[in-house]
Amino acid sequence: MDNYIFEKLNISIIKKNMFNGKGIKIAIIDEGVNNIKDKLEIAGGYNFINNSDDYFDEDGHGTAIASIIKSREFGIAQDVELYSLKVKLEFTDASINMVIKAIDWCISNKIDIINMSFGFAGFISYALEDKCEEAMNQGIVIVCAAGNNNLSQGIEIPGKYNSTIAISGVSRNNTRYEKSSFGKSVDFCCYSEDLLTYDKTGEIITIAGTSYASPCVAGIIALIKEQNPLLTPREIYELLKDNVLKLDGSRKSLYYGYGLIQAFLLPKSYKNDETLQLEDLKKNIYFPYTKINVPLGKKLDSELKFLPYDEFVNVDYTITDNAIAITDGDGFITGKTEGSTDLIAIMNKSKAAICSINVIKEEIQEPDEDVNNSNLFNLTEMNIYKMHKSGFTGKGIKIGLIGYGCIETDLINVKSTITIASDDTKDANGFGTIYASIISGKEIGIAPEAELYVVKAATKGGVITWSAAEKAVNWCIDNKMDIINLGFVNSTLYDSILKKCYSNNIIPVVNASGNISGVTVAQTSPYSITVSYVTDEKKFILNDSARTPFTGSFIDCVAYGFGIQCINSENNQVLYEEGKAPVAQYYCNLAMMQVIGIIALIKQQDPTINNAVKVRSLLPKLCEQLYGGKNDYTGYGLIKAALLSEIK
Repeated sequence: MDNYIFEKLNISIIKKNMFNGKGIKIAIIDEGVNNIKDKLEIAGGYNFINNSDDYFDEDGHGTAIASIIKSREFGIAQDVELYSLKVKLEFTDASINMVIKAIDWCISNKIDIINMSFGFAGFISYALEDKCEEAMNQGIVIVCAAGNNNLSQGIEIPGKYNSTIAISGVSRNNTRYEKSSFGKSVDFCCYSEDLLTYDKTGEIITIAGTSYASPCVAGIIALIKEQNPLLTPREIYELLKDNVLKLDGSRKSLYYGYGLIQAFLLPKSYKNDETLQLEDLKKNIYFPYTKINVPLGKKLDSELKFLPYDEFVNVDYTITDNAIAITDGDGFITGKTEGSTDLIAIMNKSKAAICSINVIKEEIQEPDEDVNNSNLFNLTEMNIYKMHKSGFTGKGIKIGLIGYGCIETDLINVKSTITIASDDTKDANGFGTIYASIISGKEIGIAPEAELYVVKAATKGGVITWSAAEKAVNWCIDNKMDIINLGFVNSTLYDSILKKCYSNNIIPVVNASGNISGVTVAQTSPYSITVSYVTDEKKFILNDSARTPFTGSFIDCVAYGFGIQCINSENNQVLYEEGKAPVAQYYCNLAMMQVIGIIALIKQQDPTINNAVKVRSLLPKLCEQLYGGKNDYTGYGLIKAALLSEIK
């Protein structure tokens, strides 16, 4: 029979070098695995359904997974110790609790790799996320299947967590496996069809699905970890990234992640444990920026910090070239001569962070003389003045602002107002005018010449019904908007609406908060841009029940949540202060309007940027990284406008 994956994934080469997973412990969390005499040997396990040692597999799913990893005929890593942890896989909290207990068992029994070929659709579990994070911190690599539902809204838990590796599926000719789920949380892909394995009785079968791509990857990781058992999960992840077969260009793909997993041999000198190397250090301290521009002769604070806490002790700072810059014991940098160097912070000789330092001649970007520039720091910080002076003001871009309405004013450019919900108000709750002014205010707006269509879907007090919101979105689709803010609609309709937007070349931008029932499809979909906020000091507010928005891998970027100028419903230019409606929903809305304006400036330069997927591909270049890079709090970072000719 044709076990094609051995050649296509380089497994045969690794086996010829006598690596077969010896000494590595893998646990399969599933509905059981069967011992099959002379074909598949299980080292042990536990049944969390009835608290026994009986992990018999009744449907064959777990046994097929185990066979791909270890079986005599088809096993990728035949010498691993394989454990079966039996749980009930239903869409219930009880099932999730069993999985949590199984992961705890893995931590206690020093398992190296966990395979989980399942997902809990529609669930959010902070307890499961925390347990996966704990397992990763204990050195366990967790591999998960992406799913087989061809879902556009992303990957289910636990595969979507940052602490797990989500595997999507490809066919044997390296094209997308048609049933595979996809989304931003996909890390890598592997083969998902025509895979040889055993059924629950030991008969040879051919099988398909991402459930079986995941154990292929788990087996390959065992071959890698056998070569160097000291590798951490983070190091293994980076090594996998460096050795994939790219299937979608050089960037990360919604369908393939970083690419098709390949087995590989490690250089014998890969890791020298006698030498402290930055890449070997545990990274839970961060510089908020990967690059700091220090004006010549000026002194700046590097602002080293933790996530989630901003406290630390005994940090040693080092500049690699003191001729260019110097640092004191508190992390302040002083520029001496123009040039580039690195700042390194090491805490207690066990945790480290690094960022680049560029010493430059200071260039101050000033607004036009006729602009009231009090507290317009965001227009400077986000490069808006530069864009306006380069002729990019959003002209020709159609924006649908769905929500509360807007007063009639000469201070904001509004192309037209469309009334879906009729009452005696122009601005149903006073926020609609604020939001419109951030986008297209004549003096303070990010895209002052965009065609802003105010679609009023709210009645007095800001009440928006699902029906009114759906009508508003459909109006935007029918009238060919380029960008819209999306919210308020019945959550069961999000997926179909987002697909409609995608097929009609509309970019939906959504708020990272605002739904008491939890994260919605709109926020996790690859077809939308999800926006959170930071303070005017670029800080993320944690552990505040009112002001902390949702967090997760679905966060794309942030903008400022307060401290910026706007026009209020009394037609006055005012500062939106932290104390005004101090809840995450409104802060995220302010940030969302800034992002909408910036997308308009980007789209004006290149009209082919016409969906969220294309916008997202630019975010790593558009955003100022915060907290050490892409994370669940600030996504790719603080978005800034840019000339595409300078970043592409």
